[in-house]
Amino acid sequence: MATGFKSYHPWVNVMFFISVITFGMLFLHPVCLFVSFFASVCLDIRLKGKKAVKEIFTFILPMLVFVTLINGIFNHYGMTVLYEISNGNNITLEAYIYGFVLGLTVVTTMLWFFCFNEIVTADKIMFVLGKGIPKLALVVTMALRFVPLYRKKYTEISQAQKGFMQSDDDKKILNRIRNAVKSVSILVTWALENAIQTSDSMRARSYGENKRSFYSRFRFTKSDGFVLLLITIADIVVAICKLKDGLYASYNPYVIINSQKADGITYLIKEINMMINPLSTFEIVTIAVYILLCFLPLIIDLKEELNWRRLKSKI
Repeated sequence: MATGFKSYHPWVNVMFFISVITFGMLFLHPVCLFVSFFASVCLDIRLKGKKAVKEIFTFILPMLVFVTLINGIFNHYGMTVLYEISNGNNITLEAYIYGFVLGLTVVTTMLWFFCFNEIVTADKIMFVLGKGIPKLALVVTMALRFVPLYRKKYTEISQAQKGFMQSDDDKKILNRIRNAVKSVSILVTWALENAIQTSDSMRARSYGENKRSFYSRFRFTKSDGFVLLLITIADIVVAICKLKDGLYASYNPYVIINSQKADGITYLIKEINMMINPLSTFEIVTIAVYILLCFLPLIIDLKEELNWRRLKSKI
């Protein structure tokens, strides 16, 4: 049984992920980037536990380092030269900083999509898209179903192949490659056969010939309305800040954090060509709202968990 944020109405779940993914890609301000990254990491660990921790250290962090290094090596904009190359293309600090920003944006977006796959299940996607564009809803749900299905089937085929192999043959690299290719070939054959069976089954049930009926087990409650209202208000505040060029950040040709203000202290770090301007009151409010938005699922889960423990203590 779904609990916490996962148990909320599909439109609440979908609107949340649309908001955090969109703003995560639009804002390059370091505070917004780290808030979104940390919130997505915490939510992913909350949903998947140890599996998420392994995923972060084996895939997410290496991806972040890879993007940072690639951008720093192949792009040469910026004023802070770290290393001079004989052909005139210098290795600059700004290129590495912007590479880190791009990498953080990419991995944060991926983490939010990982959380999306855990919370927004196939039946929720069918509910959101089913009435307006049912064919697209069917394609999306089938595509999401095929990924874990094919992964599970490939594991079964590989284990069956290992059962036919001798223990010494299993240690040879060429035999491993040969058996992997054979397993993929079997998987493709099975996938094609399964697609034909699915098509025949849908045709036998008269799919597409009549107007489809629609059933939903989801009900929009007051709690859903309240959370959706919070998300909408947060979206409006953050969008206004973006339209007014608030939480500005630039990394070429030198690093500028925040727009220049008439009052407040501006920090100049000449050694690395960096300018940090003060935040306005509205930008501080926007950051607070953005933190609330990104951590909303965790706040809801924590609230329900504390409420559950309180009720258990009264038994």
